[in-house]
Amino acid sequence: MKPQIRRLMTALAFAAGAAMSGTALADGLHQGDIFPGLVAGRLVVLNEVPTAFATGYKIFEGDFGDFAGGPFKTDDPGFDHEDGAFAPFSQLWYRGLGALGFWNGSAWVTGPAGTSVTVEDALGSKTFFSAAGVAAPDGAIGQFNAAGNIHRHLDFELVPGATSPVGAYLITLQLTSRTAAGLVPGPYLDSLPFHIVFNNGLAAGAFEASVIALAVPEPGTYAMLLAGLLVLGAVTRRRSGAAAR
Repeated sequence: MKPQIRRLMTALAFAAGAAMSGTALADGLHQGDIFPGLVAGRLVVLNEVPTAFATGYKIFEGDFGDFAGGPFKTDDPGFDHEDGAFAPFSQLWYRGLGALGFWNGSAWVTGPAGTSVTVEDALGSKTFFSAAGVAAPDGAIGQFNAAGNIHRHLDFELVPGATSPVGAYLITLQLTSRTAAGLVPGPYLDSLPFHIVFNNGLAAGAFEASVIALAVPEPGTYAMLLAGLLVLGAVTRRRSGAAAR
């Protein structure tokens, strides 16, 4: 099955699930910690979660305001690995990519001017996502223990919180690695990017609509793929009919 068709089927199933379960999606498999793993020496994200139609990147969720640090902070999602696959004391890092995205109620656009989302890493440094792009993109998530495991939560913050519009905010990360001494290149290849979508004041259903909009293709793309599937079906039927004769 071609990747774009597979993503379409996933997106449609995701949208159908949202329609049936309403706010229950917030408690589904795509909500929670990010699970790093290894495949052939490359960092991967193991979660089975919805993916963005345009990029194929996995989508995770967070909610500003669920953290004791204030109404515009959260420490979710975290990063959790308990399978012991990583080299003891090697380091897990992230790299920020792209620009800050914003859901305005009907479309994903570039983040509002003057607004940023920060990620405070395990060493106290901050990465800044804004409409202009990413500043200080590399940050430490943590160090694997002697058993090759890690469980770490970083602090995400919407700034300036008091003036930021209600809506959903999107950042893009990828996992990277460093040696036990914090040196690059690390022992593992970088992961594919993934998205984190944060809610800022939207009702649960409206927030889920923003996530669904990432997974479901634009109407023109959907129509093109649907037309292609209809043509493929017609060709298959003609070939079956010719074979029967």
